[in-house]
Amino acid sequence: MKLLQKIFTVFIITLFLFPVFSYSQEAQEEKPVKIPEEVAKAMDANLPARQARLDIPLSFVDTLYFPYQNDYFTCFFLKVKNKDLGYISPFMEEQEKAKKTEKKEAEKGVEEEEQILSCNVDFFFRVYSLGKNGELKNIHKEIYLPYADQATSKEFKPEEESFYSFGTIFPPGRYLLSAAAASLDLSKIGLVFQEFNLPSPSDFKRNLGLTPLFFIKSIKRMPSPDSAINLYKNFFHYATLEIEPLFDHEFSQTEKLDIFYIILGGIPDENSRFSFEVTYIYKKGEEEVVKFEPQVLDNIPAPIVSIPLPLLFKEKKLDPGEYILEIVIKDKVGKKEVKETVNFVMK
Repeated sequence: MKLLQKIFTVFIITLFLFPVFSYSQEAQEEKPVKIPEEVAKAMDANLPARQARLDIPLSFVDTLYFPYQNDYFTCFFLKVKNKDLGYISPFMEEQEKAKKTEKKEAEKGVEEEEQILSCNVDFFFRVYSLGKNGELKNIHKEIYLPYADQATSKEFKPEEESFYSFGTIFPPGRYLLSAAAASLDLSKIGLVFQEFNLPSPSDFKRNLGLTPLFFIKSIKRMPSPDSAINLYKNFFHYATLEIEPLFDHEFSQTEKLDIFYIILGGIPDENSRFSFEVTYIYKKGEEEVVKFEPQVLDNIPAPIVSIPLPLLFKEKKLDPGEYILEIVIKDKVGKKEVKETVNFVMK
């Protein structure tokens, strides 16, 4: 049974985000980078097959992009376990000895002595421009980002995975990112490759487009945007926003789907304002489970939307399982539209 549902709580943050969309900042400072010979050789050797190197196991989580003047501010997200970043402390050695010998005295000493664990890892990124058929053209840019962190022995969780993000500006086009994480002595090098494509404005002449859909865990305003490229743990910066995304897409009924996106290709009216009609639908397979009444966004200054969609309804319960959020957007001025989907799971 399909439920037609009104959106009672609507939080459209176009006014909050308008300075982000229109902000005219200087380009981020990018200092010349020379990738160490050992890392460059690993990149070159693994490039033809785009083969990962697992000395430090890395994996890509996602790539997000947002309009920035005529280009895109593009954010990359890498995932790695804490234990693979080389946190060092005598605590860990003592802990291993205690486990092997099973001496209660040693275990007690480990528990009582809280120590500081630290890691220092260098991240190197090389971005290649690709042709229409995926052929390599040239090295577009190289980036070096050192990373240092500390944690107490009590709070340190070796098996916990965190994601690490950085963002920079690219023109529309097709690219290949080579990402490397290396120990300071270069004895361990992790390497992974990922393609990404940034659409051209001509892609939206007939239809609208959306930036990649993602869910927000938290968001807050910063006093000013970053002036240089930085590496962040479990969040990212976009202009004057600090955003913690939610990548696992698993929700309980008391939570909300706080979806974030920017509409691409919208046509403003004579007053440079946008107007859209947006419909949100929850699907289970092909079945429409919940359909929200169309939401009219009239006379908004920028096509940026973040809205917390409810998952708890008096008339219907969403059973545990896999669902699809379908978003249908119609441009009331330009008469164009788009339909996009994102999966989520009810626990």
